[in-house]
Amino acid sequence: MTDFSFVSYRSNLITVEWQSLIESLQSPDAAERSQAILAIGHQRETRAINHLVRILCTDPDLNVQEDTTWSLVRMGSDAVDALLAALNDADPQARHNIIHTLGKIADVRALVALIQATTDTDQKVRYKAIYALGQIGHVDAIEALIIALGDEIQTVSWMAREVLEGFGDRAVEPLIAALKTSPSDVQELIVSLLGDTGDERALLPLIDVLSASEDWEVRFAAIQALGQFGDERALAALLSLTEDNNPRISAIASAMVKQLGGS
Repeated sequence: MTDFSFVSYRSNLITVEWQSLIESLQSPDAAERSQAILAIGHQRETRAINHLVRILCTDPDLNVQEDTTWSLVRMGSDAVDALLAALNDADPQARHNIIHTLGKIADVRALVALIQATTDTDQKVRYKAIYALGQIGHVDAIEALIIALGDEIQTVSWMAREVLEGFGDRAVEPLIAALKTSPSDVQELIVSLLGDTGDERALLPLIDVLSASEDWEVRFAAIQALGQFGDERALAALLSLTEDNNPRISAIASAMVKQLGGS
């Protein structure tokens, strides 16, 4: 026979504990807020997700922010919709924190929003969005990442390069396709990436760059990239540049020929 008085007592106790946690989230003491946030995370108390997202966007304490991220990550996919709904926050730090958390959850539902965030007005948000796309690792992000190679902020551009490198051979065809239409600064990074893959599909496009580009830095990068291919076609292309009119080109071509065992 069920003891209804005990059930009622237990229910009331849980309600009191829940109310106490919610009240602690608003405490002026950062340590108390963190304690409540961590307790919610340990319990995977999904009723608190909206509270946690609000804290993530507004709390000024870095430790509280990190504890909130941890708790939301514990919620996993249950937290994604609430995080996405807050991603249009006017505060770039709030957007950064949300993207940081979405990247750790790595749910593919965040993919479109994170791709859009690679063009955010704030460079730290763009950087974090690119990093988060790497955490998700979905090929649909590759095109946006290639565009991000041209970001005016070098740290953002190089993060895009690093994330693209993590895609390995899955990025080769999109990189080749972007090679001809990209500006020279992006071409240089694409060439470098293709060289790092060592993928045979990249060999002829890299050879074509040597004659198609008028930018010596792009050609220089292509020579370095071809030096990573142990292929007679690469060697022949490099040999033809050992007497190039540009001394920097002839010097690097000669070095690569020697590296490949040519004469």
